[in-house]
Amino acid sequence: MSNYGYVLDVSGYQPQATYYGFWQKWKARGVKGAIVKLSESINYRNPYGASQIAAAKHEGLKVSGYHFSRFRGNGAQARNEANLAIATANSMGLLQGSVLVLDYEERIGYQSSNTLAAIVFCQTVKAAGFVPVFYSYSGMKNLWNYEAIYQQTGALMWIAAYPVMSGVTTPYMNYFPGISNHIGAWQFTDNFYGEHIDGSIDLTGVFTNMVQEKVTSAGHLDSVSFDNDTSFKITGWYASDKAQGKAYPYIILTDEKGKELVRQQVKVTARPDVAKAYPDIPNAASSGFTGEFKYASAMAGKKLHVIFRYTDDPAGNGNFTDYTSVIDFTKSRAYLDNINTVVFTNKLRVSGWFASDLSVGLANRFLILYDTDKKQELQRIKVDAIKREDVKKANNDIYNANQSGFSGEFNYDANLVGRKLQIIARYSDDANGEGHRVDYWFDPFNGPAMPVVDGKTETSVLVHSFSAESKGDKTQLTFK
Repeated sequence: MSNYGYVLDVSGYQPQATYYGFWQKWKARGVKGAIVKLSESINYRNPYGASQIAAAKHEGLKVSGYHFSRFRGNGAQARNEANLAIATANSMGLLQGSVLVLDYEERIGYQSSNTLAAIVFCQTVKAAGFVPVFYSYSGMKNLWNYEAIYQQTGALMWIAAYPVMSGVTTPYMNYFPGISNHIGAWQFTDNFYGEHIDGSIDLTGVFTNMVQEKVTSAGHLDSVSFDNDTSFKITGWYASDKAQGKAYPYIILTDEKGKELVRQQVKVTARPDVAKAYPDIPNAASSGFTGEFKYASAMAGKKLHVIFRYTDDPAGNGNFTDYTSVIDFTKSRAYLDNINTVVFTNKLRVSGWFASDLSVGLANRFLILYDTDKKQELQRIKVDAIKREDVKKANNDIYNANQSGFSGEFNYDANLVGRKLQIIARYSDDANGEGHRVDYWFDPFNGPAMPVVDGKTETSVLVHSFSAESKGDKTQLTFK
């Protein structure tokens, strides 16, 4: 039995795997491959995945990905989960041709339906240009028919079985779970070197073989930008040897469940940079995709799948080959440019900007002064949008960044001095600021001071104008 080296699999529970030093340490222990969790079910993506992949690549490891399944014998959901895994792999920098593992750990259902759903997942992954591998525990062998999965998809097995629970540095090969002749790797511990991390031994090179294979299909979503207030522009590229004979390129947008939202036939553009990077792909020199789409409320707050497609059908169906990635329309960004640190005029002035993908259709803008300790709104003012070319330049991937500026004044008196306050910026479809809305809560601050002249301290303030009003034995000065 061959030993191609050890393999480490990581997920969101190992944020330290985003650092080069993490992989350097494990390389010194014989680790030659990294398997990074990409996604789970139909909507979860590992927030550290892209950085974990990049760090492992930087240290010269072969990198694979895995998807933690929840489809439980449901073939339709298995296809949706596979599409999520594919899109996530593409967006996180896992190249086509890499291994993409189906992690099957659901201890429920019938063998026949579980097996068919696993086949659907692996076939979908394979059709997208990735190498499918099936992972599960040896104790679950009655819940699926692995030989049928292998026969239909060619997916090797990555088997899990732990002879001991204590920390180990090498596998106990006498306990190897030889349930098939097609086992590519064995996860023999979840406590490798006593560090409570999964360790596997690669028996075939599936996770560690660094032989450079000819790349015949690749793609990338370069950018998504809002060049105006109503639409967004998609740019990217997709090159594939399977595109020959498929003369109709399309960009298609779907939701995460695969429901199509819109499609657009496009003209491919020259991409000499792609041809230089992928000389083995026939159409690489003409592989650019560009399309402009109207931004709609149905897209806001969602992560959409964007598909670059070549097809032999003028309508965009027929025989086709696809590249899939992810567009994130859940983004909000904001910044408080200025807030008074001392109030001289009974007015607390604030200014800044707030841009959000979720603000489409929300025409009313508000600023709210909030008491953090009492959890109570104190004041609400309606404000006008202010043009912010600087914000658009830095954040053109967010809807309406060009009109994201705000400025407003709250009434302010001595009762607010020292209280823990908070500014909330709001978009709303209601004239009074209720209804459907999206908020950004800025960091709390202590209510600024209001200087009081005590007859002893001399204070000088440079102002445009002022007025004076008697208040009992004192005089109130108002500055502008």
